[in-house]
Amino acid sequence: MIQHTEKHLYDFLKKIMEEENMKNKGFKVYRGFLPSNDFEDRENGKKTNDYFPFVILRAVEFSQERENFNDYNSFADFEIWIGTKEEKEKDYINNLAVGDYIREKILEESTKDGSFAVDQTKEFKVTFHSDASEPYFYSRITFSVYAEPITSKIEMFRRIVK
Repeated sequence: MIQHTEKHLYDFLKKIMEEENMKNKGFKVYRGFLPSNDFEDRENGKKTNDYFPFVILRAVEFSQERENFNDYNSFADFEIWIGTKEEKEKDYINNLAVGDYIREKILEESTKDGSFAVDQTKEFKVTFHSDASEPYFYSRITFSVYAEPITSKIEMFRRIVK
């Protein structure tokens, strides 16, 4: 089920972004999208526009196919968006370094018992997505995992002939 796979990845991301070498950078980890931030909330001091730095995990596609009688292949494609605020344009590389760190950690844990397994036959890619938006920089990680399949309940009936 996609909910379980996404939750395992989200929990894993939260854990690695709290590790000693990342904790002091102040990354917030979100699911799907940044929180809503409307004008009224900002005026009442309830919300802020300061989301940086952030990491967003998003499930973008999942599929399942039946290979044999009770054998299923289930895959899920995910993307992770990284947003940072840097001092200078040349510091864009700091944003990509966070993507490299996340990629390294996910691949180190690529077969976590009861969690997720990265499909390493597909591309695991980190791309930079900013055009003259200094001081904000964005990159996107795309990868696929083996997801938990939904299986059919198969009941066998025996006919007793007397």
